[in-house]
Amino acid sequence: MSEDHTPVVRLCHIIKWADFDGYGFNLHGEKGKTGQYIGKVDEGSPAEAAGLKEGDHIIEVNNENICTENHNQVVQRIKAVPDETKLLVVDSASEEYFKTNNITISHSLPDIAHLKTPVKNGNSNHVEKSPEQFNNSNNQSLANNTNSANHENQNNLNLNMSAKELRAKLAQRKKYDPKKDYLDIKKKYDIVQKL
Repeated sequence: MSEDHTPVVRLCHIIKWADFDGYGFNLHGEKGKTGQYIGKVDEGSPAEAAGLKEGDHIIEVNNENICTENHNQVVQRIKAVPDETKLLVVDSASEEYFKTNNITISHSLPDIAHLKTPVKNGNSNHVEKSPEQFNNSNNQSLANNTNSANHENQNNLNLNMSAKELRAKLAQRKKYDPKKDYLDIKKKYDIVQKL
């Protein structure tokens, strides 16, 4: 572990803004690794304001360990509380430090950086910083040495697009209806034979 990187576990309390669609991040699994990771974080989003970084490994959602849960289970935990969620995350360098030193990462660790989406003032361009953000500004400088090969997308999603762009693209897709597919007798026979 390099001396310029202090291992940090961050509890990012993300609160939705009325003028922003969603939290502003997406999550995905990585090949050869268990758990869920933060993909693209939208610039100027509640997630970015709460200190969430691309490549972060999600350890807990709303104080529940999710390391063995699948993508859909994690999404449901994030949606469980309307308009806000708390993600306990760690970057790859910090995670390696904790693994090497046999330290279990959880919300009960003593030195967790608590970060929270600031409340927006009436002026949509002005964002008030919470005291937690001023106190934890040193903890927000993290090494950004994620390997793009580790961020392969298992769902064929383009992780370079923002979460908002991705939602719009998915909404435009035509839904596949298997009932509308015509199967001739030969195809039906082949299917039955494979059973």
